Amino acid sequence: MDEQEIGEVYGGLVFMEMTVPGLEIPTVTRSMEGNKGEAVVKTIDLLIFDKSAPARLIQHIEVKNFSQNESGDDYKIEFKLDLLKDENAGSVVLVANAAREVKAALPDNPVDTEKQDFLEELVFKTSAGKDGSYKWNVSEPGYTPIPMYGETSVSGITPGMSITGVELIRMLARIDVENKVGSDVFNLQEIYLVNYHTAGFIAPAWNESDGALLKESDEKYPYSRNLDPRIPSAAGKPDATQDAAMKYTYMQEAGSAGPLLAGEIYAYEEPKAGSVAGVCLILKGIYQGTEYYYRVNFTSDKTDPGSGSGVKTGDDVPLYRNHKYIVTVTAAEGIGYTTFDQALRSASVLSNLKTSILIVDMTGIKNIVYDGQYFMGTEGKMVDIPWSVDKLLNHRVSSDYYGDWKAEVIDSMTTGWLKFANGYASEKGTDINSGFKLDLKVVDSPWDGNDYVSGKIVFTAGRLRDTMIVRRVAMADMFARSNIVLSSGKLTFAVTEEDNNTIPANSQGVFCKWGSLFMFAPAGIPYDPVKHIVYYPPETSVGNWGGGLAGWDQVPYAHDNFGFDTPPLAESEKDREKMDTFREYEDEAGFNASEGIGDICRYISSKEGWGEGKWRLPTSHELGLLYDETPTKPQLPAGGDFVNVTADYNLHADNHRDGKSLLNSGLQLGARASGSIVPDRDKKTPPSGTVYLPVSGHRYPNGDGDVVHIGAYGYYWSSAPYDDFTVSYPLLYRKGLEFYDADRSYAFPIRCIRDY
Repeated sequence: MDEQEIGEVYGGLVFMEMTVPGLEIPTVTRSMEGNKGEAVVKTIDLLIFDKSAPARLIQHIEVKNFSQNESGDDYKIEFKLDLLKDENAGSVVLVANAAREVKAALPDNPVDTEKQDFLEELVFKTSAGKDGSYKWNVSEPGYTPIPMYGETSVSGITPGMSITGVELIRMLARIDVENKVGSDVFNLQEIYLVNYHTAGFIAPAWNESDGALLKESDEKYPYSRNLDPRIPSAAGKPDATQDAAMKYTYMQEAGSAGPLLAGEIYAYEEPKAGSVAGVCLILKGIYQGTEYYYRVNFTSDKTDPGSGSGVKTGDDVPLYRNHKYIVTVTAAEGIGYTTFDQALRSASVLSNLKTSILIVDMTGIKNIVYDGQYFMGTEGKMVDIPWSVDKLLNHRVSSDYYGDWKAEVIDSMTTGWLKFANGYASEKGTDINSGFKLDLKVVDSPWDGNDYVSGKIVFTAGRLRDTMIVRRVAMADMFARSNIVLSSGKLTFAVTEEDNNTIPANSQGVFCKWGSLFMFAPAGIPYDPVKHIVYYPPETSVGNWGGGLAGWDQVPYAHDNFGFDTPPLAESEKDREKMDTFREYEDEAGFNASEGIGDICRYISSKEGWGEGKWRLPTSHELGLLYDETPTKPQLPAGGDFVNVTADYNLHADNHRDGKSLLNSGLQLGARASGSIVPDRDKKTPPSGTVYLPVSGHRYPNGDGDVVHIGAYGYYWSSAPYDDFTVSYPLLYRKGLEFYDADRSYAFPIRCIRDY
């Protein structure tokens, strides 16, 4: 799914790090708690595939020595391998807890096995237990660890490289059940899972023609569209009988509501029920002294807010991998059925047993609080928003608590700029998983003394309580701390001050046309695509384009010659400056890797370990706000002598092809920019509240793709078209900055901004 390359060097060994998102929460019933439970990794198989389409297997390794940490927002698994250099490697697949299944999925001579064939055979099957059902083994000791799958793209294997942040996804769905009705009214005794399959694919959805994992932007991606997952053809489906159902005992004390039965019921992915034969629960209990059975279908707990699934509250939903389904009995209003079979056939009949189903996607849950029974996780404890913009902010919260919640702004009298979307300083609702919306207004200054202006929000759901802080920061602090550079095949940039130790802010950067994912070396003439295109997505290739203007024009970019439709331009220049052209491109992915077109910052953001966080091209308006907040304008603090060094760079072009060369000249911008001369230390590591932009030069079409102006002038792409042919950009020169527009086929360096 994501592309990785070299990080730290580990003595020639390849270092690998995987994560299992979602803190393992202790439960009040026996289950796979302790010993890392759902996150435990007992075996690891590593498979390296080449760059072809479909990809073919290069190597399979059974990893013997690895370590797994015991706690944290993400469980991390680390190991090192002695791998040979292989420039043809295109992806690394990691399979946990399924060594036998991996071996069975591969032929005796596995090299050159096509990836889609391997994934089709990579199936985990459950055997019948002593009771005849196919329950997942959660007994301690000896429970069956959950198989997991992770994948990342690479641009070759190099000894000493580091592949980090590969996310492992559990292949099972988890179903928890709670009866909130007192046992004197309804005493829940047994839970049955019916119409289930006995096997599932270990890998998430993939393209059946080439084995590429589906992304959220793909039309057939099931997990955000309420589409049915694929079921292995060899998966069995036991008879829809009480004897064949998975049976679980529920213990409820006299006179009280029942506990949460958690971490016991697991299932393979299942399609939407749709009929009597679909997957469901049958609940058996005593209602007012008589034993009855009730059917519970898996249905949506909310109406789609506009993500594209079209699902409405009450619609049937599939069971998806790595999702938790919390079924809560909220009321018992009448009798059920006297037999199991009668209840099973009642799929379309309104039940007298009222239930709610909370669906939680466990992927990427962090910042977790826990009250002994329920958890709540948020996207982040702190959110930074520029002080000079208005912003409607959606804040995601995930929890397995289903009930009322409330949130309020602390000290709202002193933070009038911070409100909820309802216009007030407080908000409430019935499902915290819907998150909440904030309405932020411009503030007079980002400063509160020496600190940034900030506001605090506290939100509670039941006994769960958490806080978040919204800071109003300088626009400069929203920008990356360097231009995009190339690091052994990986496009990356500095995000933190620590990153500036290895990628200083005055690194020249690699160049690209506007809306292109093809990156050029920032030095070297005459232009030659073989020599000077230093990165392109693995899904594409460099054709026999040749040099000169004709060859330059063959390199894809966001232009109608390459099938790119520019969104309608705003009528006013002011509104055009705010355009984020790629926001809705390719179903909001922002790029199309197979076409080589899109927002290069969003492309990097989609790759684990390339650039931490979510990034995009800045709008022309944001670049203008960066200039406007600089107190020294129109004169800007400058570093260096602004001498053109293009000839020297072209003479030694091979030394500069990765964009990491340090330029002497550039400008400092931002709310804390000061003075007239930028010290050398601030060129490499800018102080908080400032940005340092080197004058990196550019490649231009009228020069047949040649490089000019290195060390003398700087050019940076925005995301805002000026008209149908040109795009707004800032021109940097000695002590000054002005805004112009340039043809999209120029190649400029890129300074990304956080997608806030």
